[in-house]
Amino acid sequence: MPGKILVVDDSKLVTDIVKLRLEMFGFQVRLAHSGEDALAAIASEVPDLMVLDVQMPGIDGYEVCRRLRDDPMLDDLRIIMLTSSDDKHAAFEAGVDDYLNKDIDLLNLPNRVKMILEM
Repeated sequence: MPGKILVVDDSKLVTDIVKLRLEMFGFQVRLAHSGEDALAAIASEVPDLMVLDVQMPGIDGYEVCRRLRDDPMLDDLRIIMLTSSDDKHAAFEAGVDDYLNKDIDLLNLPNRVKMILEM
């Protein structure tokens, strides 16, 4: 069940790797490199799922997530936090649907995306 995915990370290397990996599984992927860019991208077209980093300049991933969760028009948007941060509690408190560690779970990302989209 391929869908539209927005990948948000300030590292071009990370976004390129995640994009390539997800496109191999048939997902349509757009990229954003800051929290501000992510919010603007969603304002123009809401994806099915967002893969979001925590540590970014300006608006961090937690704040992006909180803002999106405060918008009732975005109730169907699924969010996976993909980060090297170890604060899972803060991620779930901000409203993510799933949490993956960049260092460990990157190869498993497409399977987790499929699982979250099927919920």
